[in-house]
Amino acid sequence: MDFRNLYIILFVYLFCKFSFAQEEYVVNQTKYMQKANPSYFGMNQLNRVGVLYGSLKVNDANTLDNRYFFGSMAFQDNNFSIGIDINQFKMGNIGMVNSLANISYIYKLQLSNYTFFLPAVTIGMISSNVDVNNLLFEDQITSSLGSGFIATQSADPLAPLISSVSEFDLGASFIIHSEEFLVGLTLKHLRKPNISFNKEADITLPIQIGIQGGYEFDINPYERRFLPRYSYLFTYANIVKSGEAIYIGLAQDFQLGEFSIGLTQQAGSVNSFGLNNFGMTLGLAFENFDFGVHYNFPFRQPGKVYSPSIFEFSVIFDFSIYRRNNRGLYKRLQIDNYY
Repeated sequence: MDFRNLYIILFVYLFCKFSFAQEEYVVNQTKYMQKANPSYFGMNQLNRVGVLYGSLKVNDANTLDNRYFFGSMAFQDNNFSIGIDINQFKMGNIGMVNSLANISYIYKLQLSNYTFFLPAVTIGMISSNVDVNNLLFEDQITSSLGSGFIATQSADPLAPLISSVSEFDLGASFIIHSEEFLVGLTLKHLRKPNISFNKEADITLPIQIGIQGGYEFDINPYERRFLPRYSYLFTYANIVKSGEAIYIGLAQDFQLGEFSIGLTQQAGSVNSFGLNNFGMTLGLAFENFDFGVHYNFPFRQPGKVYSPSIFEFSVIFDFSIYRRNNRGLYKRLQIDNYY
């Protein structure tokens, strides 16, 4: 294998690692907490669906598109919920598509009058595809030297090997929460799936450990007129360890009746390379719909810090017939639907 082939493998490997890491890397952290902890699918046993579109600008020439869909269904008589989510990342200029599809089973246990325990198990599929027609191999150049043209096909044995890869995945999680607080633990990639296009190489995803915590404050307990009657501040933190990489996500969301505004901070470190972000979110709840727009500001320090700009738009729909009667009560942490 020559140097150019080695370069292509390295590029594809780094992109795979970068893309799969994005399962934690979203701006709207508090409304899509199931991306960090699948037990969130079962919180308050709600029947919901949601979609999110994100555009991550890697550099001036490359953009990574993120499409995310989720759905949750509660079986209240049997105390469990089922959650499904599909996450797809696409980089069009090289024809790379990475997909993650998961199904989660979440059981509800009541610890006290106002505290609930939600353990979950998740089974998933990780897949990656690349269009080799968008890659250039050495024999395509050397076979046409002197002609001025590049061959359209390669005879390199590596070409068919890097077209696709797929692996099963396994995870487990739990959340303990009340109307005021949340704590959670997540274990992902318990099978250590091998995401190498060439199975002779061992490129496995390490077991990922995540810890989550959140607290919701009533910032208008005396119903002062300068704020909506139902006004809350939800603070959230997510800390993830994956191999040598560490990720920290923080969020502060102000829910002011039907409107919400929030700040997000994300920081990561991979082999002394920093990944830091600051973002904002805006939301509007209308009857059973919850709309959101989110943006992360870019920040770059060559060789030390890289922070891409990210734009997201999301819509969540709640099927509960009682949600229209919230009258402005849009807390993140609720337990009313358990009963």
